[in-house]
Amino acid sequence: MRTCLLALSALLWAAPLYGQPTDGPWTIDHVLTQRSLTDVNIGPDGNRVLWVKETPNPEADETQSDVYLTYRDNPHGGDSTATLQLTRTGDNRSPRWSPDGEHIAFVSSRETEAADAGGAQLWRLDPRGGAPKAITSVEHGVRGARWLDDDRLLFTAREQSTRYEEHLEQTEDDADVIEDTTLYRPVRLFTVHVETGEVTRVTDNDHQIEEFAPSPDGQSVVYSLDDSPIDADARNQPHQFLLNLDTGAATEIFDEQYLDPSNFQWTADGSGFYATDGYSSDPEHEGAGITKLYHYDRAARTYQEVPLDWGDKGVGYGGYTVVDGGVHVQLADGPTFEPRFYRKTSDGWAPEEVADERFDHASAFTAGPDGETVVFSHSTADTPPSYRVGTYRDGALQRDETLTTLNENLDDLPIPRAEVVRWTGANGDTVNGILHYPLDYDPDRAYPMMTVIHGGPSGVDLDAWSLGWTVYAPLLAQRSAFVFRPNYHGSGHHGLDFVESIKGKYYELEVPDIVSGIDSLAAAGTVDRDSLGVMGWSNGAILTTQLTIEHPELFQVAAPGAGDVNWTSDYGNCAFGVRFDRSYFKGAPWEYTEHYIQKSPLFEMPKVQTPTLIHHGTEDRAVPYEQGWEYYRALQQIGNAPVRFLSYPGEPHGLRELSHQRRKVAEDPKWIDTHLFGETSMQERVSERLLADDAPLSLLEDTDAPARTDGHHGVRVNGTLVPETVTLSDTLTVGRFEVTRAQFQAFADDHDVPAGTADYPAHGLSADRAQAYVDWLSEQTGRDYRLPTAAELAALKAARAGPSENTPAYWAGFSPNPDEYRALRTRLTQHPTEALLMPVGSRPAGHGPNGAGPLVYDVGGNVAEWARTEDGPQPQNASALTLKDPKAETAPTPPRRVTGLRVVLDQ
Repeated sequence: MRTCLLALSALLWAAPLYGQPTDGPWTIDHVLTQRSLTDVNIGPDGNRVLWVKETPNPEADETQSDVYLTYRDNPHGGDSTATLQLTRTGDNRSPRWSPDGEHIAFVSSRETEAADAGGAQLWRLDPRGGAPKAITSVEHGVRGARWLDDDRLLFTAREQSTRYEEHLEQTEDDADVIEDTTLYRPVRLFTVHVETGEVTRVTDNDHQIEEFAPSPDGQSVVYSLDDSPIDADARNQPHQFLLNLDTGAATEIFDEQYLDPSNFQWTADGSGFYATDGYSSDPEHEGAGITKLYHYDRAARTYQEVPLDWGDKGVGYGGYTVVDGGVHVQLADGPTFEPRFYRKTSDGWAPEEVADERFDHASAFTAGPDGETVVFSHSTADTPPSYRVGTYRDGALQRDETLTTLNENLDDLPIPRAEVVRWTGANGDTVNGILHYPLDYDPDRAYPMMTVIHGGPSGVDLDAWSLGWTVYAPLLAQRSAFVFRPNYHGSGHHGLDFVESIKGKYYELEVPDIVSGIDSLAAAGTVDRDSLGVMGWSNGAILTTQLTIEHPELFQVAAPGAGDVNWTSDYGNCAFGVRFDRSYFKGAPWEYTEHYIQKSPLFEMPKVQTPTLIHHGTEDRAVPYEQGWEYYRALQQIGNAPVRFLSYPGEPHGLRELSHQRRKVAEDPKWIDTHLFGETSMQERVSERLLADDAPLSLLEDTDAPARTDGHHGVRVNGTLVPETVTLSDTLTVGRFEVTRAQFQAFADDHDVPAGTADYPAHGLSADRAQAYVDWLSEQTGRDYRLPTAAELAALKAARAGPSENTPAYWAGFSPNPDEYRALRTRLTQHPTEALLMPVGSRPAGHGPNGAGPLVYDVGGNVAEWARTEDGPQPQNASALTLKDPKAETAPTPPRRVTGLRVVLDQ
C-alpha cells in the first residue's frame, strides 16, 4: 500500500528556514542557510563514504547539491577523517560506488555535449581524480540508477518521444488531458556500459517502472510497476516483479491485494531482500497507519512479515537497513526511536536490543555492502545533527568517528533548551510533545507561547533537530516565548490505534489534545494563558484554523499555511483527496454531505476573532490553492478578525524558492509582534516599507543622535569641548566627526573661527599641529587619544563611506573621469575654502553591513585627514578638492587648506 497520506507533511521534514525579524543573536539567515547531508553511499571497502551536501544558495534562489567523498582513514595520515568535494555545479545527486570500488556514478542535470539529451543524466567519476564524464544522453533523462556489475549501470528512463508528442510540440499544443491513460508512456529498465556508453533495453513493459533494486550477483532485479496515472484512490496499486536477467522472465510477487511493498534492500548473499509497506484498517483508502517489514526468499519464492515484537507501532521514520547477520530497525517509539537488531536465524528472526542511546535519536541510519560500516545522524530538539561513521556488529557500535561537520556557525549561538513533555489528552490518553524554552527563561515568571503544529496529520514531532521555514523555535525563543509542538491524536510513530483514532472523528480528539497541553503548561505557571499564538503548515494549518473557531478568545494571533477549510471541494481538487477524505470523513461527500459540511471550517468562519496570516502556494495540489482563497475571502468579508493573505507564485505544497521561504519567515514574526507582543502596529509596518533599511533617513532614525553641547558638536570632558567618539565592532573607537573648529580652538586660541562656522571641520593643519592637538587632548582628559593609522582610515572608509560625500563629484553632480577631474579641480581651486567646506555631518552618514552600528560622517570627503604611516604622517582620503581615480594606484595629495584630522581613542 502506498503511503501518500504523509504527503501533507513529508515535504516539510527535510526542508532544511534570511534578515533579522527581531533583536537577538538568531537571524533568518541562520535558519534558512543551514546545510544538510543526504544520499549516503558507503564503498565496498568500508573506508570511503560518498554523500551529498545540500546548500541553500540565496543568489540562485534554490538549494544546490554536490557530491563529497570522506575517507575514514585519512590517506595523508592523521587520526581524523578526510573529506574531498567531488562536484561543484550544484546539481548533482545519488552518488553510487561500483561494486569493485573503482568508479563513482552519479546523476546530474548539468549540460552535456549531446544535443538530444534532456533532463538529468548519468555521469562517471574516477575517485583518484579527473573531470566527470557523461555516461548517458537519453532524451527524457534518467529517473533512477544502480550498478549492475563493475562495467554496467541499470537505469530507468522513458523511450524517445512519439511522433504524436513531437507533433504536439511543433504545433505548440499544450492542452492537458487529465489522467490520460493513452499518453501514460512506458518507463523501462536499460543498461549502459560505462566505458562505451552503449545502451541496451532490459524490459519491454507497458506502464512505468518506479523503484527497482538489482541483486548483488547481478542475476535478478526486483521492481515496482505503476500501471495507471490515476492515483486519486487505491484501486490502482503498483505491482512488484522479480526479473531474471538471464532469461528475461518477470514474475509478479506480493500479489496480495493492497500489499505493495517498496524500499527494497537485498541481503549481501543475494538470497533475498527486505521491503516495507504501510498497513492500516482501511487499505481500500490507503489510510494512515503503521509500517511493516517484509522479507522475500528468492529461492523459495515466498515472502513473510518480519515479526518485530513491538506492539502496534511498527518501523519508525528512521527506517531499516540490512546489516551483517540480519537487519537493523529504527522502531517507532513516539517522539523517539527504539533501535533493534533482528538476527536472521534458520527459523526466523531473533530480536536483540541495541544499547547505544544515540540511536534513540538517530533519524537516518545506512549500512554499506560489507554489512558493518554504518553512517548515522544523531540530534535532539536542542542539539544540532552530528554525522557519524562507525563499525556495527551484532547490534553494537564498536568504533565510530565524525563523518563530517556542517553548520559550525550554530556553535556560537544560544540554543533554546527543549524537552519532551507529556499530559493527559482526549480519551484520557497520555499525549506528548516538544517544548522549547525562552532564551531568558526564569522559572519564577510565566511567558507567552506559540503553538506550532505539525502536518500529516500522521506526521510527528520527534525529539530531533528541526529548524526550517516552518519550524524556527530560536527566533521565537529569543523573543521570550515558549514554542510548543504537540503530537496530537492522529500523529504517526505512536502506534496503529493512535494514528487511526481520528478517522471519522476529525478534529474531535486533536483539538482537545492541544488545548489540554496548553492548559497543563499554564497550570504549572510556565505559560501566560493570555499570551498565546498558534501556527502550522498543512494539517498544522488545518488544526490552527479549527482552534481559532472552537476557542475564539484563546489565541491572540494565528499564522496558518496551506490548510484546508472546505472538505467538500478538497475531495475533487486535492491530488489524493479521494483517498484522504474517504479515510478521515467516512466516505464520499455525496454520501456524507452533512458530515463534510459539519467538518468544514468554512461554514463556521463568523466565530473567528483571531488575527490570521494565511500562506499558500499557487501550484499546491496537496492542499489546493483555492482553499487559501476560500479562507481569506470568508474572513475578509465577515470582518471579525484582521486577515492577511500571502500567495507564493509557482510554489507547490512546500515552498521551494529561498526567496519565498525568506518572505514567509520574515512575515510570521512581524505578524506575531503586532498581534501577540503588541510592539509594531500594522500602520508602523506599512510606514517601514517607504524606505530601505540603509536609506539615510532610516539610519538616522534607528541610531543614537550625535552629541551636542551648547549647540555645538561634541561632549565636555573636564570642562573642555572634545570630539564625540563611537566604537565600531568592539575594536576601533573613533571620532564620529572630523575635529571641528570649535573643538580645535579649545586647544589653539589663535585658530580662527568666523561667526557661524564653529561646526565646520578644522582645516589648514600641518601634521605637527594635528599631533600636538591629540597630545593636548590626552593630557586634558586623561584618556589616550591618537591619530589613526592609514590602515584604520582605509578600513573606516570602506565600512562607513557615505553615499554622497563632499568631494569634487558632489560639486560636479556626477563622477568625473580623470580628464574631467583635472578640469574640475582647476575651477574648484578658484573658490575660497569657506565656500567648499560644509559643517561636519552635512552629508548623509555611512553605515555598517545591513545598516548596523553607529553612524560616522565625512570619512570620504569634506577634509582629508592626517594618518600615521611608515613614512610619517600623511593626509588620507578624499576632500572637497581631491578625489581618487579608482583605476589609479595613488590618490592626489590634498592641499593643506583642505586637510584636517579625526581622532582615535584607545580604550
